[in-house]
Amino acid sequence: MIKFFRRIRQRLLTENKSGKYLLYAIGEIVLVVIGILIALQIDTWNEERLNREQERQILSQLSKEYTSNLKQIEQKIDIRNEMLHSCFKLLQFRKEKPELIDQDSLDAHLFRITIRPTFDPELSVSNELINSGKLYLIENSDLRNNVSSYSSFLSELKEEEQAIFELTEKQLIPFIRENYQIGRMMMVLLDDKELRAKITSGELRNYDSLISLVQISDYRNLLGHPDFEDYLLQLFSYTAYTNDQSTGVKEKTINIIDLIETELKK
Repeated sequence: MIKFFRRIRQRLLTENKSGKYLLYAIGEIVLVVIGILIALQIDTWNEERLNREQERQILSQLSKEYTSNLKQIEQKIDIRNEMLHSCFKLLQFRKEKPELIDQDSLDAHLFRITIRPTFDPELSVSNELINSGKLYLIENSDLRNNVSSYSSFLSELKEEEQAIFELTEKQLIPFIRENYQIGRMMMVLLDDKELRAKITSGELRNYDSLISLVQISDYRNLLGHPDFEDYLLQLFSYTAYTNDQSTGVKEKTINIIDLIETELKK
């Protein structure tokens, strides 16, 4: 093809047809430019195809990540709801006659209010996208914005979780320990049959024998202490507000999952 065009140029120059040669030269340049543009367009198509393939892989990974996060945040909300219920029951116990209070129920509720659940999302895929600068591969701008802002959206929830942790760790547990023998309260943990099945020690396998060795405490001092009511009300308010924040995180997580599924269906 190159030799063919060269022969045409030589013939036109030999015949001194400069006008036709000029038109030919322009036409040849146009053809070259068109060829370059076609090649660039093909490269663009190939790059776009590869980007969309990468996007689908990324969306699939993000779907697993945020589905797992949704499951976890729902579990933490459920745990805090149980804590709220236990706070309410302990406040009720303060008004009841001591002989009407079931010791095992009291211990179970005391144990439950000392739990400090935290939402610890898996964000390895999201962070890799952000840190590597590959977030642009996600075409949907709403999804991009939600993924990039997810970590910062958790900041207020983290603050509330930290407030509960400090209240429980630094004030509530020391107060309970000072006014109550927590041995039987901690035995609630071993009341979980699945957990006990994992314990290899023969002595600990015999739960009934073990619990019989733990001293039964007098809970009247704890329930009658005015500070106990304050701690319960403080924990109740902290936990309720934290669950309110968690509900917002849950809704944002669901929104991300919905956006991902919409993109994957395209």
